[in-house]
Amino acid sequence: MTCNISGRILTFILACTILMSCSIHNSDKMTETETHDIVKNVKDIFDKMTEYSEGAQSDLFLSHYDNSPTFLHFSGDGKMRNYEEFKKACTEYYKGLKEQKIMTIREKIHVVDTNLAVLGWTGDIVAQLKSGDIMKMNNYSISSVFKKIDNKWKVIHSHESSLPAEIIK
Repeated sequence: MTCNISGRILTFILACTILMSCSIHNSDKMTETETHDIVKNVKDIFDKMTEYSEGAQSDLFLSHYDNSPTFLHFSGDGKMRNYEEFKKACTEYYKGLKEQKIMTIREKIHVVDTNLAVLGWTGDIVAQLKSGDIMKMNNYSISSVFKKIDNKWKVIHSHESSLPAEIIK
């Protein structure tokens, strides 16, 4: 009889543990509405970044990147940069830029959790430089990891690549 009661208690404890672990796991799942809202928020930020980039507004553009020691960026020139190096490269580019037109070919946002999303973007960029030259960058691709920091979405990791730019004088 003691063995039977111990078995029942053990079965009850095991069943409670399984049920609790399932409910904990399910509480981590986001609703479709939560996922949709995150996608919308990240897209809105990326659209603003695009607007700032088109207008050569480097300070506003850079405000959406996480200025921290863990930030990492891989540029189209094949170089890996921290935030300060990335900021310097952007500032130099925007100083020589009159304006640019950015056209989206494809964009996809994957929500990892309530504080993390990955954006993939491919498009064409036509940049008018202050020198008068026009630079065409076709199939320019970006992948960015967005993290919610202090209730704001910031890029914590970014990778850009493209075909060689065509310069028209």
